[in-house]
Amino acid sequence: MLRRRWAKQVAFLVAWLGAAALLGLLFGAPAWWLTAALLLYVAHTLRYIYLLDRMLDGGKRHAPFATRGLWAEILARVDTIKTKSRNRKKKFHRVLREIRESTGALSDGGVILNGDNEIVWFNPAATLLLGLDPRTDIGRRLDNLIRHPEFVSYLAEPGGEGITFPSPKMESAWLALQIIPYGRDQRIAIVRNVTREVNLERTRRDFVANASHELRSPLTVLSGYLDTFADDEDLPNRWKVPIAEMLRQSNRMTQILRDLMELMRLESAESDASRDFVDVCTMLGLMVRDFDSATEEHPAVSLHLETDAALLGNETELHSIFFNLIHNAVRFTPATGSVAVIWRTDDQGAAFEVTDTGIGIPEEEIPRITERFYRVDPGRSRAIGGTGLGLAIVKHAVQRHDGVLEIASVEGEGSTFLCRFAAERLLYRGGQAEAAV
Repeated sequence: MLRRRWAKQVAFLVAWLGAAALLGLLFGAPAWWLTAALLLYVAHTLRYIYLLDRMLDGGKRHAPFATRGLWAEILARVDTIKTKSRNRKKKFHRVLREIRESTGALSDGGVILNGDNEIVWFNPAATLLLGLDPRTDIGRRLDNLIRHPEFVSYLAEPGGEGITFPSPKMESAWLALQIIPYGRDQRIAIVRNVTREVNLERTRRDFVANASHELRSPLTVLSGYLDTFADDEDLPNRWKVPIAEMLRQSNRMTQILRDLMELMRLESAESDASRDFVDVCTMLGLMVRDFDSATEEHPAVSLHLETDAALLGNETELHSIFFNLIHNAVRFTPATGSVAVIWRTDDQGAAFEVTDTGIGIPEEEIPRITERFYRVDPGRSRAIGGTGLGLAIVKHAVQRHDGVLEIASVEGEGSTFLCRFAAERLLYRGGQAEAAV
C-alpha cells in the first residue's frame, strides 16, 4: 500500500512539474513557472515534515481528513507507533511499580550492582539489614560501605553458597550473602537475616560439646568396671555374654563421643588447616600395613603411590581423612573383594582415591551420606560398629585443607571416594615415582 502511495506521489510530482512547464510555454518564462512550482511543492512537503516533527516531539497530529495521500499514510503509521509505545511504557511502569512493591515487602535485602560493584538499586530491606541510605548510597561501591574482610573478599570473587558475616547495623545480628550474576555486567546481592539459624547452630554445638565432655567421665568409669568384670575368671558364664556386649556398646559410645567432639572442632574452626609438612606416602604405607596385619577377615588392600608428593596440612586431620575412607571401604567390602588406595597428582593438584568392590551406595543416597549419623543401611552399619560420623568428619577436614570430596558409586558393584587437594598445598621432594604395596 505504501509503495503505491509513493508511486502516486512521484506521478503527482511529475504531473505538477509538467503542468508548470506547459504553462511556462504558453505564457512565457518557463523557468520561473518551474521554480514557482518547485517552491510550492517544497513548502507543502515542509508543512508535513513540521507536522511529523511535532508528532514525534509529543504533539497531537491533525485530524485524519486534514491530510491525504502519502503523508496521511506516514502520519497514521507514526501515530500508531506512538500509541503502541505509549501503551508499552504504561505497562512497563506498571510492572516496575509492582516489582518495587513486591520487593519492598520482602524480608530479604536485594542490592543490584554493576560490574564495578557500584549500587544501582536496593530495596527497603537492604536499608534495614545493611544500613544503606537511598539518598546518598546510589552509585557508591558496596565494598566501600561495608568493610568486613570476608564480605569484601566474597564480593570480589563470588562463588559457592555465599558467606555469613555480622550485620554492620544491627548489633549481634548475622547476615547471609549470596551474589547472583544476571544481565550484562550486573549482579544482584541477596542478603538474609540468619541470626536465629546462627544462634541455633551455636547452641547445638555448645550442647553437643558440653554433653560429650560430661558423658566421657561416666563412660570411662563404666568401661573400667566392665573391663574388670570381663577379665574376671570367676565371672559366671551367664554374665559373660551380657558383660561383653555392654563393654562393646560402651566402647562404641566412647568412639561416638570422640567423633562428635572432633566434628564440632572441625565445624567451629574459623581458619583453614595449618600447613605442616605431612609425609603422605609414609603415612599411607603404615596405614595399609596395619590393615593387612589385622587378625579379622577382610578384603585385600593395595596401595598405589604414583607420586612422592607431600602435603602441607594438619597431620592429625589428614590421618583421619585417610583412615576413615580406607576403614569404610574395608568394612563394606566382603572378604573376597578388594580395596585400592591411590595417591597421585594431576593438573588440578593432588588426589587421594579409595576404590572398593563392596556393596555400593544407591544413587539417590549419595548426596546425603556425608551428613552426621546418616546411614544407607542402619542395621548393617550398627552391626559392624560404625558411628555414622566418619564421612562427615572427612568432608569438613577436606574442606579445611582447601579440597573437595567426590563420591561415585554403583549399588552392588562398589564405590570410589576421591579427595582433591589444591596444588598450593603440594610439596614435591623429588621426581615422581610409581609403586604398589
